[in-house]
Amino acid sequence: MKAIRGLFFDVGGTVFDWKNTARENIEKLAKQHGEAIDSEAFAVDWRNQMFKVHTQVRQGNLPWMNSDDMHLRALEKMKAEHPLLTHVDPVSLITSTWHRLKPFNGAPEAIDRLRTGYTVVVLTILSWESIVNSAKTAGVQWDGILSCEFLGYYKPSLQAYIKATGLLGLKPEESMMVAAHEGDLAAARQAGMHTAYVKVPEKDNMTEGFGEPEKVDFDIEAPDFETLCQKLQV
Repeated sequence: MKAIRGLFFDVGGTVFDWKNTARENIEKLAKQHGEAIDSEAFAVDWRNQMFKVHTQVRQGNLPWMNSDDMHLRALEKMKAEHPLLTHVDPVSLITSTWHRLKPFNGAPEAIDRLRTGYTVVVLTILSWESIVNSAKTAGVQWDGILSCEFLGYYKPSLQAYIKATGLLGLKPEESMMVAAHEGDLAAARQAGMHTAYVKVPEKDNMTEGFGEPEKVDFDIEAPDFETLCQKLQV
């Protein structure tokens, strides 16, 4: 697509499989402590609680903080429902999960291909450190990593998308947001960006803070990363 020069990727739930990474880590800890845990419920609860904190930060009701601190606050709220957390170092759990995220199959290879035709960067609410570490561990190569923690605005605030594209020397209409989350893409489209929806194996409910968008026709809809590359002609 000739008008597009830069691709901005969501990563948590689009490139990286946060849910199964979190499930594996909490299952390992539960086994070490001889306790049973519903790892699916724990992972989903952790994500949801983090987004509740994220919304409060974005709206100015809590001090500015990055996603690691949001995840820490979320764990504190979850202790009553998940007694295992009283035996676990929360900082270690955050690092072993959100700083060691495992990629979905095909994502690293697709990003390598896309970089041959576009400037490909991350635009995420996750902390810069967590994505640097996760990308290095998973072997994912980016042209740059933009964390909202440095932008002064968190997605889905429109200013986050506008400021991110400007930092790359691009206009929103020269940029495309790539994500597996319709709410993220709907906000990017409102900010003037092109949009690409890519389907991934794990459904990620991001309605907290992002809302339930009306059905939007995205510029590209792809059932997998291979098709995404084909439709972007690389």
